[in-house]
Amino acid sequence: MKQDAIWQVVVLDDHPLIGKAIQYRLAQEALLDLAGAFSQRQQLMAFLQRHSVDVLVLDYMLGEDELDGLQMVKQLRARYPDLKILISSAVEKPAIVQLLLKAGVHGFVGKSEDQEVLITALHQVCRNKRFLTADMLLEMDKFQESDREMHDYLLPRQTGEDITLLLRNLSPREIEVIRCYLDGLSITQIAGKYARSRKTISGQKQTALRKLGLRSDLELFKYKEHFGEIVLHH
Repeated sequence: MKQDAIWQVVVLDDHPLIGKAIQYRLAQEALLDLAGAFSQRQQLMAFLQRHSVDVLVLDYMLGEDELDGLQMVKQLRARYPDLKILISSAVEKPAIVQLLLKAGVHGFVGKSEDQEVLITALHQVCRNKRFLTADMLLEMDKFQESDREMHDYLLPRQTGEDITLLLRNLSPREIEVIRCYLDGLSITQIAGKYARSRKTISGQKQTALRKLGLRSDLELFKYKEHFGEIVLHH
């Protein structure tokens, strides 16, 4: 543990090399100390119960058996309101970043960014500032603009029972595709995961959207909070 460090950082990433790379880089930062790097949620939770930490670098795309990233953020915010959360993710979609910010994260850095961007983000978040790259801010502006433009054309949709009924019309495979898509996987990644063709996955996604009465990916993400949990735990 560093003598002069004023901020304690923990990392949760299911790729062990990421933790090692951050550990090596933080060794050069006088004010930041890596208190722990974990690949499993249970390890992190056990650590947080015993130690006081300033910021968590959280990989949004955790492994198959891990909690959905968005649910995990909500759980952490409820249990540790003072803990700052910086998301590090290979999924760099403005719709997902918007949902994460709403859930209470303090910053987002895509994994395509240079590691120095993550260090800058850590310093900002530790100083109680929100961090998004200029590119992501621009993408989010574009996303919100198109969201506003579409607002007048969205179908009036009630939450709850009608969505549950609509979900019953989906086949198990269509539910798999929608669940993975809401988790941030691309059509190509879903095709690879289930060893199906890209055309098959794309067709299943379009059929699911039609059955749900949705006309675009934008609408799908817009209603994620309403039926996300039903889909994720169907």
